[in-house]
Amino acid sequence: MMDSMMKLPDDMFRLELIPYLSVDDVVRLDSACMNHKYRTQLMGKISGMILLGDKDKSVKASLFKWLGMRRIYFMTFIFEDENSFLSTMENKYVDQFKYIQQVFIRGSIRDDMVIFIISHGPCLLSIYIGDHSQPSPQITDQALQSIAQHCTRLKSLHLQYCDQITDAGIISISSHCTGLQSLNLEGCSQITDTSIISISTHYSRLQSLNLFGCRHLTDASMLSISTHCNMLKFLDLDFCHQISDAGIISISTHCTGVQSLDLGWCTQITDASIISISIHCSGLQSLNLGDCHQITDASIISISKNCTGLQRLFVSFTSITDASLIAIAKNCTELQLLNTHDCNGLSSRELRRYFDSVSELRAALLFIYPSLPI
Repeated sequence: MMDSMMKLPDDMFRLELIPYLSVDDVVRLDSACMNHKYRTQLMGKISGMILLGDKDKSVKASLFKWLGMRRIYFMTFIFEDENSFLSTMENKYVDQFKYIQQVFIRGSIRDDMVIFIISHGPCLLSIYIGDHSQPSPQITDQALQSIAQHCTRLKSLHLQYCDQITDAGIISISSHCTGLQSLNLEGCSQITDTSIISISTHYSRLQSLNLFGCRHLTDASMLSISTHCNMLKFLDLDFCHQISDAGIISISTHCTGVQSLDLGWCTQITDASIISISIHCSGLQSLNLGDCHQITDASIISISKNCTGLQRLFVSFTSITDASLIAIAKNCTELQLLNTHDCNGLSSRELRRYFDSVSELRAALLFIYPSLPI
């Protein structure tokens, strides 16, 4: 097999074999040829390779150096906090970042680490900093200003639980990275309307916006988004307590292509918002109304009639009754996930006959209170 592989022309080797190899595969291939007669030939073939990279496994300092010594590059790079990493990234290895298009930075990362990576990645299109399990509390506006300076072609920026960043950093991004299509500010608790108004006025092509936990936002943000971001498909407003019907109705009438909408814990909204969504956003596929205590059957019945392609629905801790689930069972035949946890207005006796003939919906019923014998 090795003989056949080494006989492949270099261009065919790179086009037909390399795209299917992970970084670990290349390491194993290199190790297998360590004392082999094809060692020199293999080094010539893999030198200058550009791997797709791994979206799930971080690159350790030792592997980063190993790749650098062999001039092997990758397009996706995952970095997690490692004390030895910065010292490993000597100037002779910064070339490693020149083809990177997507970078994931997690853990207790400081501004200087982000700035180092960003400043050497001219092809970066997507940047992910932090996640649910590994927030990045040490990231500040300084890192965002570096992103704004070096990554003007950026398409996606995810800043999850970076709670030290402020409006100043976001405004810097919005002024320079004008092609952004996806922005995640989940858990960025200092962000206010000032940031969102700046974002919306610069990002007319924005398709995905996650504002989970940005509790200072008001309807002013929603009005600005609805005015400028008519291509929006995904919007997460979970725990945005100050947003009311005025903001959501504006979104529904202007951003009619919305497919996923999360309004969990938006406690001020009423049926007026959801009925407007059902009328104007008929392509809706996912809706979260968990803990929206003012939502009643009027909302869910209207959604079931107008958004028949709905696949995911969360209505836990709302005031709905059996009438809502009967309407869902009749109209939403594509539903895959339904959460009705702690909806005390539901009963089991009346519902059994509606769900017995809808096996897909029965399988999708994850949580219901009281429990349904179905």
